[in-house]
Amino acid sequence: MAGLAQCQDEVPGRVPGRLCPGLAARRAMTAHPPSLRHSGSGPIPGRGRRGWNWKSLVPSGLMASSLLRNGYALIANSGLSAVLGLAFWFLAARYCSQEAIGLGGAITATIVNLSNAAQLNFGNLLVRFVPTIGNRSGRLILFAYATSVVASVIVAAVFLLVVGAFMPKLDVLTDSVGVIAWFVATVAIWSVFALQDSALSGLRQSIWVPVSKTIYQVVKIAMLVPLALVGLGWEAIALSWTAPVLVFVLAVNLLIFRHLLPKAGPGDPRLFDRRAMARFFGWDYIGSVSMMVAWTATPLIVLNLVGAAESASFFVAWTIFTSLYYVGSSMGLSLLAEGASDSGRLRTLAADAAVMSVLPLLGLVVLMLVFAHPVMSVFGAAYAAEGASILRVFTITSVVSAVLSIYLSIARTKGWMRSVAAVEVSLMVLALGAGAVLVRLQGPIGMAHAWLLAMLVVTCGIGVVALVSNRRHSLHDWSLALAHSLSRLAGPLLPSGRRHVAVLPGETDLVPVLGLTGTPDAFRWQALSSGQGPEGTAIIYLGDHADDGRAEHGFDTHAILRSARDPVAAAYLERMIDNLDLLRADPRLEGLLPLLPSLLAVRRADGIVECMESMVAGEDGNALLQTPMRLQFGLAEAARAMALLHDQTSSLQAIDEIWFREWVERPAAQLLHLKGSLMSPARRKQALEMFVAAQRRYWLERDERLGWCHGDLQLRNLRFSRTGGAGVRLASILEWGNARSNAPGGFDSCGLAIAARMSASTEPLGGVVADLLWEPAWHVDERTWLSGAADDDRHWSRDTEAIRAMVGLVWLHQVSERSRDRNRSEVSRLWIVSNVDRVLRIVSSNGGAI
Repeated sequence: MAGLAQCQDEVPGRVPGRLCPGLAARRAMTAHPPSLRHSGSGPIPGRGRRGWNWKSLVPSGLMASSLLRNGYALIANSGLSAVLGLAFWFLAARYCSQEAIGLGGAITATIVNLSNAAQLNFGNLLVRFVPTIGNRSGRLILFAYATSVVASVIVAAVFLLVVGAFMPKLDVLTDSVGVIAWFVATVAIWSVFALQDSALSGLRQSIWVPVSKTIYQVVKIAMLVPLALVGLGWEAIALSWTAPVLVFVLAVNLLIFRHLLPKAGPGDPRLFDRRAMARFFGWDYIGSVSMMVAWTATPLIVLNLVGAAESASFFVAWTIFTSLYYVGSSMGLSLLAEGASDSGRLRTLAADAAVMSVLPLLGLVVLMLVFAHPVMSVFGAAYAAEGASILRVFTITSVVSAVLSIYLSIARTKGWMRSVAAVEVSLMVLALGAGAVLVRLQGPIGMAHAWLLAMLVVTCGIGVVALVSNRRHSLHDWSLALAHSLSRLAGPLLPSGRRHVAVLPGETDLVPVLGLTGTPDAFRWQALSSGQGPEGTAIIYLGDHADDGRAEHGFDTHAILRSARDPVAAAYLERMIDNLDLLRADPRLEGLLPLLPSLLAVRRADGIVECMESMVAGEDGNALLQTPMRLQFGLAEAARAMALLHDQTSSLQAIDEIWFREWVERPAAQLLHLKGSLMSPARRKQALEMFVAAQRRYWLERDERLGWCHGDLQLRNLRFSRTGGAGVRLASILEWGNARSNAPGGFDSCGLAIAARMSASTEPLGGVVADLLWEPAWHVDERTWLSGAADDDRHWSRDTEAIRAMVGLVWLHQVSERSRDRNRSEVSRLWIVSNVDRVLRIVSSNGGAI
């Protein structure tokens, strides 16, 4: 492409150092492409430089992500239950006879197993559907409880009828009417006791699971010794195990139904689909029964084939493996709840869950390769001889099982229930079938090899099927999602990933710029907090003590001081100053002036540019627009304001070569020689030429109304005021440094829609743009506010060709701006692969053809 090649020689390597106001600043305004800022949530007020503390060692994702918080809560519950369970049986061995322990343990295990059968797999159903159905979730939880209680009574009654014939040692359960009633009632209550954990997970409140279960375990242990000392036998174990359950069922469900259930909002009525629930329930039940059979039959096969003595080490390693298995399954359960609640973020959530469950298990594999023998030696020298090798194999298997658990959660969220059943049935058949053969050939370790083989075969099979059947969401996309998850979660641990807070200036440093405001009270202002602005600018919040206690933390903010100490930041501030002057001087924009920030002072000295704005009205868009209804109102308000800005300043013009060179060819040329790209130079050049050619076909010689745009429209640059209920009103618009006067209509709205999708999905820019180029259609709610400001049925947001062109234009200006300064730390190899290469791959495969 001749135009693209010619523009390569014109790409500046660096922004000029100082830009004077006036003509030079206007030239910078028209030559510099607008960009979207997505790398943060805006300035975070802070009191200057803070001391380092232990929280800086914890990845921010762990502190903020409900996925990880709930997942690790369930993992902690499993770990604490295992430790306290060992403590319970240790005390039982001290104070109870062996006969009492054997009989009491058999009875409690029977109660748990019968309850598991009677729960009818409602646990997964609650986790999947409770997050989606709003205030109907209470009825679904009660329905699950009631059905399971009825099933428990039937299952327990049938068991008592046949227990004498098959398990004569448990005929103590039929000695009296009181024992029979206690047993049946306990099985029923235990079903609710188990299902309430799933209800908490579905409500995304899994943090209460380890709290309630730990207190229950402590109470159970505290009851055991007094009951044993008064002379009870198996009853001491059975009563201490089951008596506290009713209290915890009442307490936890009081918490659920009074405080945790959604008070309003019916949820999406399309998601309360009884047929979908029945389909989920049926296939999931088949899969769960298969896994229950596999877990139960595994130790029995080893016992029958090698004998009790030889299988002892296997049973210990198997018990440890079941605990490790819960690491992946617990994170998968949390993923199911989060994914059902927010399906738009499923890929990002799945990547986070995979990283934060697989990484700890990989670390455990390394430890077990070295310390498996000492771990098994705790149980005796005989256990360590063969048990160490079995434990190593099972530890590796736990890593694969964690990956498989993530897939099963994705499949349940997506409704691929036949796939769920097929995977779990295949696991059962492969593990038990291969185990029966390998145990005869290798001994007990053969069953460990069988489980590892079954997990690997099923997992690899899923990967092959996914690659063959789904070309769009390829291994490349999932690899990038995992890489972003690693970067996001581990970034705060690295020196380059920690946020550096600017040092607050002292009163003496502020005097020169405060004196330019012409406001006598300005000399009372002091620096309250600091943050980071666009293009490397620093932001200082200025104000004084609030005498009436109105302001948060006792301070009242009056102004914002922006400072630039490098050429890129200085160029941005000069453009912003000049743009605001031009906009305020335009008589056509009188109705929009209240939305613009007011400049109080501008100072240039020693290569430093400073400008002070009055504190704008309204609340931050990211913070205020948290509910879907408010978000729709806010986005519609912003789109209407930008449409008005453009309409008032636009004129009908034919797109010529000059415009096309400025808006397309010049920024595209900046992407030809990116360092860190994984695409070959030849392939990148070919893809860029295809992109430019497609843009040329759409834009060139087209009649368009060209006018002012903001160029950086996203929620953190918008301020809103509340109007009652869910209504909001646009109060002000910040960050005008990337505004331009010759933008096509819809540029701002398209940028805002992309930014909103990025915020909702936590996908990078390249992922959102690639999806839109592949499938150029807006969601129903997006179309509503995008076209709300126009009555024309031919609005660009309704046309496939126009969507691809506009999305491509927004993407081009975003990535070309970021890559223009090679010294910026945010332009990493991962950033280039995710946001540049990812889109060019779609373009080169004609997925983004216009």
